[in-house]
Amino acid sequence: MKRTRLNIGSTPALLFGEKSRKVFLFVHGLNGHKGEALAFAQVAVPKGYQVLGIDLPVGRKPWEVLPLLNMVRDYLYEHWEQVSIRANSIGSWFSLLAFQGRKVEQALFVSPLLDMKAFIEGMPTREEDYFQWVVEHPISHWDIPTFILRPEKDLVVSDSCGKDFMEKYSCEVTIMMDGEHWFHTSEQTSFMKSWEKSVIY
Repeated sequence: MKRTRLNIGSTPALLFGEKSRKVFLFVHGLNGHKGEALAFAQVAVPKGYQVLGIDLPVGRKPWEVLPLLNMVRDYLYEHWEQVSIRANSIGSWFSLLAFQGRKVEQALFVSPLLDMKAFIEGMPTREEDYFQWVVEHPISHWDIPTFILRPEKDLVVSDSCGKDFMEKYSCEVTIMMDGEHWFHTSEQTSFMKSWEKSVIY
């Protein structure tokens, strides 16, 4: 599979696939990296897409991360006619922030963190500057076909965290029995790949 290394501003990226008018942006979760996009590219590229994986410092403050992702977002719309998203965990929340109000063909979220305010409120301690920023920057619009894959028991993101979002925006949710927040075993990754194949259009 063709792969091209590039930098979008200061963000390292990997582009998979031959030139196409359609692209998926792959946004990893905490401690993830752009190379994780390869497994998804093996599903999406045969369906006519290119896949762009990026290294995003999702563990930093949102006001540091979002400008980087916004630059990537603008790059996508400059170079492709159709933009879709595939994101993991906290990468889903950053994707919501960056792409709300924009035209996105479809969004595929795995073990997504969709409600950061509720997530932080459920923690024993919190960083007040982070929490205040989250309160001041809610997700207020998401009119995008959204497909979600969740594990049966997510020990990182609770069942209730994001439930309102999923109901409000009529997300199509698939549950993997005995799944984990991080889909990493051969059984879990096989299930995830089958799910990806079934929902990409």
